[in-house]
Amino acid sequence: MATTSPDSPLDLVIVGAGIYGICAASTYLSLHPTHNIRVLEAGPNAGGVWSKARHYPLFWAQIGNRVTGFPDYEFKPPVDGEDYYDLSDARHVSQYLEDYLDGRSYGGKGLKERFEFETWVRDVRKVEQVWRVEAEREGEGVVVCWARKVIVATGLSSLPNMPDLPGREKFRGPVLHQKDVGRSQVLTTSEPDIDAHECITIYGGGKSAADLAYAAAKDTSRHGKHRKVNWIIRSSGSGPLSFVHPRSLFSKYRNLTELGNTRALACMTCANPYLPGRTWREWFLYHTPMGEMLLEYLWSLPQADSAKLANFEGREGALPGFGGLKSDANARWHTGPLGLLQRDDFWDVVAKRVQVWRGDFVDVKEDCLVLDDGREVKSDVLLCATGWREDMTFLRSEEAARLGVPISLDEKELVATENEHWNALDVQAGAQVLQRWPSMKQTAKFKRNAVTTTPYRLYRYTTPIHDHSIAFLGIPLVPNSYHTALVQALFAIACLDGKIDLPSPEAMEEDIAFVNAWCRTRYPAHGYKGNVLEMEMLSFTDSLLEQLGLSSHRLSEEARKTWKGWWSHAVDPVLAKDYAGTLEEYRAKYMKEDKA
Repeated sequence: MATTSPDSPLDLVIVGAGIYGICAASTYLSLHPTHNIRVLEAGPNAGGVWSKARHYPLFWAQIGNRVTGFPDYEFKPPVDGEDYYDLSDARHVSQYLEDYLDGRSYGGKGLKERFEFETWVRDVRKVEQVWRVEAEREGEGVVVCWARKVIVATGLSSLPNMPDLPGREKFRGPVLHQKDVGRSQVLTTSEPDIDAHECITIYGGGKSAADLAYAAAKDTSRHGKHRKVNWIIRSSGSGPLSFVHPRSLFSKYRNLTELGNTRALACMTCANPYLPGRTWREWFLYHTPMGEMLLEYLWSLPQADSAKLANFEGREGALPGFGGLKSDANARWHTGPLGLLQRDDFWDVVAKRVQVWRGDFVDVKEDCLVLDDGREVKSDVLLCATGWREDMTFLRSEEAARLGVPISLDEKELVATENEHWNALDVQAGAQVLQRWPSMKQTAKFKRNAVTTTPYRLYRYTTPIHDHSIAFLGIPLVPNSYHTALVQALFAIACLDGKIDLPSPEAMEEDIAFVNAWCRTRYPAHGYKGNVLEMEMLSFTDSLLEQLGLSSHRLSEEARKTWKGWWSHAVDPVLAKDYAGTLEEYRAKYMKEDKA
């Protein structure tokens, strides 16, 4: 990778080559085919979570095939591939992303030629009016790129969140984060030191932990025999996930994720700041006892179904501890992780082959893990499915604070300055949220995760208030990154190119404060950073496209005035192909002057 200079900067540098980075590069080059851009990715290939390097056995996608992929290239898994309620093996998703990169060129140069892999970005800062991006490549040392614009697309699943393991240095087996399981070749016949790995322990309570526990329980790569599998879930954490079966009660939807991609479901969330207020729907759901009862009933159904499928108390042949997988999280308020069940035999396999432990680590020995009640868990391999850190380590704290990116509460002076500016806005916004949605006052009874950073202060989760030469993608926590990637990329590019009239800084601050106050209350366990959109994703992207003045993804206003059109608009799943005309609509609206 050649170093550039501030006198001849690149037009754009994109940090990260996951779904958001790929989409940002493709979208930007579709609009600016002759621009000089570079995409920097720390991994050996593109795809982020779905990259080939992160594969491990029985890793499957959590979203349906029809809502997977970019609008300009349909996702088609192999005809003879295994299918479960129209969900696919992660390998097919990875191949799709590789094919997407290989099949596109702009200005006579392939899309993939703009990507630099195994390039670790160490520092991003603005020097006068140009961005300085410092990276490190194996064999090349430090390289520096200068760019007029930057898009940060590292998302929320880049930096492993490794737990504190007292005595880890004594453990004689491998300790791996879920990100590295694929490259380690654990659970395959190529696993190093496989003969010594009789006992495998999974640590974590979320969907990745469940996937790894199931894969380990099914694994027979060690001389055709099953290994002993332990699954440890912290007592002090949010507990195990609640599983939901992917089948849908309605034939219109191939799976539950398609139902989740409807505007009707977005109306049934606990509160939605991206839908109009003062409507009959809002009054009924949030201001009447009948509406409150309806919401409680609807949100209790997935958990009841999950408990029934698992049969924690009466499952024949279950090992002691199986009941420890019963979640006590509240589905309505998302106080614990949720995930799709992706195998019919999941509960039976886990119940009979996985020993479940609840407790926190206090010590690690050579061949076992010691829990806080003194129990020792025999282990030869430890796989940590403990999630991700959202830190952007390449941004200095001062730069992060300037841009509206979270900073550690340990940065006391910076935090004090930020609080001094935002406290009054936050208090006012909190009162507005409870005034609009009085039922959210009850969320105070739920346990909240420890607050360790300031929240995001980005307008529309994308652009800083005072610097529109940099944009951030993949900040919202959503159930389908493909759905938000194109929409957020277009909004980011419109801001970078100065194509959109943004509100005043004061208006953006009020909007950010309101959304953060809503998120803290709507998602009491993990919403303190202000970036959770588990149920509001569709409403958010609709509002972004409306702000851009784009409407090709929706039925016309005339059609929506008819009963048939209104119903279709509400209950039809929004598929990837529905956005096929969005890019051209944007080009026609915003790029006319560039052609002149």
